[in-house]
Amino acid sequence: MAADETGERTGFSDLLADLNDRDIVIEVGGASSPEAARTQSLRDALEASYRALAGSAPVQLETVAVVDEIARHSLSLWLRAEAGGGDPSLLKFLARGTLAIIAWMDGSNTHQLADLQQALRVLAWGTSITTTAHPALPSSADLVKAVTAWQQAKDTLGAQSAVRIATNNGSAQLDLSKRVADPRSLLLSRKLVNHSADMIFVVELPDYRGTGEWLLKHGEVRTTAVSEPGTLLDKFYRRELDIRPGDGLRCKVDFETLYGPDHEVLSERYRIVEIVEVLPTAAPTGRASEDRSAIPLPGDLPELESAS
Repeated sequence: MAADETGERTGFSDLLADLNDRDIVIEVGGASSPEAARTQSLRDALEASYRALAGSAPVQLETVAVVDEIARHSLSLWLRAEAGGGDPSLLKFLARGTLAIIAWMDGSNTHQLADLQQALRVLAWGTSITTTAHPALPSSADLVKAVTAWQQAKDTLGAQSAVRIATNNGSAQLDLSKRVADPRSLLLSRKLVNHSADMIFVVELPDYRGTGEWLLKHGEVRTTAVSEPGTLLDKFYRRELDIRPGDGLRCKVDFETLYGPDHEVLSERYRIVEIVEVLPTAAPTGRASEDRSAIPLPGDLPELESAS
């Protein structure tokens, strides 16, 4: 809603004058009186932003007042934040950071998550919070949760609605026409492919079904690797080589790593290019290693005598 309209509302202006760093007000107006459910979706988005920005610090929003101006078709929700033991620098960062998220959603043409993170980094440097304990900036996943919540809130509002977020550190008018079509896609802004390495995998499940995919383990990481034709594994498929769970595979692999905007690893996919060596598990005591035979074909299984 317009600033001059707010200025005509003497009582409401007095309310805004009493705001401090802990307070934030959501104003919703429109052609018809806003429904409480729509205001709740905005509160949910606000809480998601505060949680993302607060990191490990506990945060909670409490309702101070609800102003329902029926004649003006306006509903305002006054909230008060409790976060980080009431640290004023943290509370100021949360308020300013929330406005930065809204400004990025409505003003960015590219919606690069790295741009939002840089803006939040500048805000953190500009508050006294950096003199005591430098805040851990929100992760990409938490920011995307906040952006998703704001987008869902916008979707619940009508085209004639007007939304303003007011704090002691500034205010922002939501542009309900701006959309982030798929917030999850913000996490897939960087991808590195076709790296090669020599690695040793432990076989968790051989490819008994011939799908070309092997369940392997490297350290504590479990993965599925794709077997390319022309490797030593061809002998496994021809029943000329026995590979069992627990055996090791010394491999040359190509792998692609999918990174998020702040360089966290989202996923890795391996492709076995060459099997250098099969490393069998140690044979049980009293059994020779040659006792390991190739995987039997169905026709090689012994037949049982009939009951007759």
